Amino acid sequence: MTAQTIDQSTQRTAAALLSRNSAYDADVLPLAFDGFTLTVGTAVDEGELVDRVRRLTRKDVRAVVLPVREIREGLKALYPAAAPRDLDSLAGQTLDEIFAAAISSYASDVHIEPSSGRTGRVRLDVDGVLQHDRTLEAGLFERVVSLVKVRSNMNTGESRLPQDGRLSVEYDGRSFDVRTSTVPIAGVEKIVLRFLQRFDLVPDLEQLGMGTELLARYQRGLRRPGSFCVVAGPTGSGKSTTSYASLQTIDLDHANVCSVEDPIEYRHRSRRSLIRQREIGRDVSSYHESLRGVLRADPDVILIGELRDPDVMSACLAASETGQLVFSTLHTSEAAETVQRIVGVFDGGRQEQARMQLAQSLQAIVSVRLVPDASGRGRRPACEIALNTSAVRSQLMSPEKSIQIRNTIETSRRDGMQTLEMDLSRMVNERLITHEAAVAASDYPEQIRVAAGIR
Repeated sequence: MTAQTIDQSTQRTAAALLSRNSAYDADVLPLAFDGFTLTVGTAVDEGELVDRVRRLTRKDVRAVVLPVREIREGLKALYPAAAPRDLDSLAGQTLDEIFAAAISSYASDVHIEPSSGRTGRVRLDVDGVLQHDRTLEAGLFERVVSLVKVRSNMNTGESRLPQDGRLSVEYDGRSFDVRTSTVPIAGVEKIVLRFLQRFDLVPDLEQLGMGTELLARYQRGLRRPGSFCVVAGPTGSGKSTTSYASLQTIDLDHANVCSVEDPIEYRHRSRRSLIRQREIGRDVSSYHESLRGVLRADPDVILIGELRDPDVMSACLAASETGQLVFSTLHTSEAAETVQRIVGVFDGGRQEQARMQLAQSLQAIVSVRLVPDASGRGRRPACEIALNTSAVRSQLMSPEKSIQIRNTIETSRRDGMQTLEMDLSRMVNERLITHEAAVAASDYPEQIRVAAGIR
């Protein structure tokens, strides 16, 4: 098939599926559409390029390699130069295409950022890897940024300070919440879009990859009143997903559940439990302020989105002492560091009390990481689990012994504990992830090498 042998009517039908801007940016020439498959001409047969066109058109795509000159001439003939374009309309169409590409590729974030000159580029965060989606020409980039700010109810006249907003997107009959943020960069603005989930995408704990024994022990802890559970990990590691999956488990019982989040990333439908979700900046002004109201609601379970300051940590510890199950998240990498972070936010006079409270109420610290799947598609969660056994409890109460928590986890598999490296090694042995991916995810890569017999 060549550009000269294509039926013009069929080609115009194909061109209607791909905008002029997208065709030029991807350097692909629509050739034909038979009602099911879109055939395009490309200079190179690349799977990533085909996937990109598939995301844009939502059609099956077949690529035919053509000379670059033939593609360029075909584009000029198929998309003739038009009168001056309505950039506002083009910005709306472009933003819709960006949303469609992000959702269909399961991107967690979209980065719309300045590039060379006054142009911009769009990158999609898919499984932790930023993938180029398109280039935005000068003029269009500024209009897309402005449109995002308008739809997010941001101050369009402010470009020197960061702003946060929110908008909703409809795609294939489903609705998605999108958190929007602006970041000033060298006189222009970068936009970051974070796709938040809705009801039907909340996972179960079984889907997070915990072993059967570990899962059962963790679930029993979630049903024990007067406990404090912390989900730890770096940004993008799956902390929120693990917390929401835990809420799903609690919802199997009859409980009054209150959450305070920034932002609400999944929206829950109450089943047998009553779940009330509150969002910082919309329903309440701060975590500390909201906790007073939450405690007056007589909750059985409290979810706090993040342990940010001494007031919040103190309130969480106090709530767990009075019979509530409390769980929250923290940006730490392992159990010992989590304990040090919690205790360390208090001044010297309060640290001993905080240690005693932790020793009495802590149920579990779950540290999570997302690791690329061996198949190259998606990521798998790996986790460290520390449980408050008598040995761990004595280490929590002593500043000198806290550093021994990791050693206790390593030797307490029978008690249902495991380090991240133990879980990563298991996943390597089961060929779920590669050895290289396990080493990259670990803070103790030598332990992964030893487990694999590599010196």
